[in-house]
Amino acid sequence: MKHDFYRNLNLQYKLFLQYLLLLAIAFTLFIALNYRITSKDLEAQAKYSSQQVFEQSRSFLEYKLYVAENYLTILASNERMQDILHRDASYYLNHYGLWSFDVEDIRKQFYITKPSEDIIKTSLYTAQAVASANETDDVMRMTRIEAKPWYASLQRSTSTFELFPNTIQERELSAERTDTFSIARSIYDNENFRNVLGVLTVDIPRSLFASILDRVAFSENSSVYLINRAGQPIARSSTSAAGDVVFKPDMLDAIPAVDLKAGDWRKRSLDGMDYLVGAQNVADTDWYLVSLTPYKEIVRSQRKAMKQMLLLTFLIGLFLLPLAFVAASSTTRRIRRLISQMKSVKKGDFAIRVQHDGKDEIGELGRNFQTMIAKVSQLLDEKYTLGQEVKSMELKALQAQINPHFLYNTLDLIYWKALRIQEQSIYELVQSLSKFYKLSLSKGEDIVCLRSEIEHIAAYIDIQNARFKNGIRLVIDIPDELYDRPMPKITLQPLVENAIIHGILETEEETGTITVSAAADGGKFVIRVADNGVGMSEARIGTMFAQETDDPSRGYGAGNINTRIKLLHGEEYGLSYRRHEGPGISAIVELPL
Repeated sequence: MKHDFYRNLNLQYKLFLQYLLLLAIAFTLFIALNYRITSKDLEAQAKYSSQQVFEQSRSFLEYKLYVAENYLTILASNERMQDILHRDASYYLNHYGLWSFDVEDIRKQFYITKPSEDIIKTSLYTAQAVASANETDDVMRMTRIEAKPWYASLQRSTSTFELFPNTIQERELSAERTDTFSIARSIYDNENFRNVLGVLTVDIPRSLFASILDRVAFSENSSVYLINRAGQPIARSSTSAAGDVVFKPDMLDAIPAVDLKAGDWRKRSLDGMDYLVGAQNVADTDWYLVSLTPYKEIVRSQRKAMKQMLLLTFLIGLFLLPLAFVAASSTTRRIRRLISQMKSVKKGDFAIRVQHDGKDEIGELGRNFQTMIAKVSQLLDEKYTLGQEVKSMELKALQAQINPHFLYNTLDLIYWKALRIQEQSIYELVQSLSKFYKLSLSKGEDIVCLRSEIEHIAAYIDIQNARFKNGIRLVIDIPDELYDRPMPKITLQPLVENAIIHGILETEEETGTITVSAAADGGKFVIRVADNGVGMSEARIGTMFAQETDDPSRGYGAGNINTRIKLLHGEEYGLSYRRHEGPGISAIVELPL
């Protein structure tokens, strides 16, 4: 019974069940293998992330120190500062009022050179006259620091700068004191570098360093320290809670100095717990940045990542279910697509490209159908070409009916005879008629320029005016750049003839105006032949497109012009008529631009 149920299922559902089984097996194997492989990868990734954050924060700390040290260097070499420090005591004794100006000038140099708000105080210590005359909270005598350990270290050190912890009073009237790190630098005489003019110090709040150390912390239980060469912590992150780990001064003794300079990362056991310990020297200082991350935090991140991966796998499975169903129905979709393409061909779309991918039965059916379309399209093209040839022969036969070569030569003979007997009206008429047929010949070309067509209709109207006592007026409104546009010959003359016969001559006065205009409009070359005759009804406009007529007054035929344009340029081009609100009608010729 179950076997019959599966056997009677639609092929689409059979494939769908098979895909589900394959997906279930694949996901089970993926989760089992991934659990073993990704544990090490996640641990390595956690180490890498911790190292990257550590390196970025260390670089940021070095940048802050560099900015402060560069600030001190600029001040120490400042020419105005040097000038003030070179003044002796007699200068202020004779000009005591200038002392306050010099102090304010020193403060001005502090202010305009100060690079950021991280520096909360700048101080100058000197034995020169500017401090011996009087003191302020930022310009003081050298005797205040001579007994300080950091001053002795600055004198002994080969480094230009000395860093040390400090506590300052930011404002003179405030009792509140701020914990800072101070950076000191000696001011050397620009004219004699062996002569020390004083010492500059800047104070940076410890809270700035604590915020930088907080960035290093990989997790909420990580501890980050800034220690000196003696292994004593001088700053710590806010996550470094007391009692989490006992930081020992000899913790870094076993690490070679070269490794500390480049950065050292290793797993160490501290107080019975495993830690990932990172340490690196802060450039141009005797400080070290040390990070301690409990390994249990890394394992916790691994478990969190594993849960996320399982959730993602589940979501992917849900997403793949409809895809499996779509894949199972691919065979029937190919058949439906082929049917749709057959319907398009049935409607006349022979340009369609049948997709026949694959070498199975459906692909073979598609290839055979594509071959059939190609053959049918070829037959239609041949029929279309034959139709064009037939139309061309009809046009040539129509033009040959009046034998224009013979007429042109005969009219030329009449012209010269009329000229000999001084019959001006006769030879002018004959000249216009001769020009008319000469333009009709157009040297055997089927395509002429608009200028030739305008000359053709001008000659024709001259002939008609000889008949109708100059009752027809021709107005040309064409931009110069359009006169050389190509177009089929003998296109405008039949339209002008229709305008005269069916429009102007049917008015009571038998006079009127024909206006020929041209323009580029919407990507098309549009020519308009408008008259102010009696106009036409919609029914009569329809008869203008009749292909055959026995009425010789109908001339070449509007239907013939329309058909010839469409054969040459396509169905979107051709001839149309538009009635005016007043008297008259317009014939509109649309050609490719």
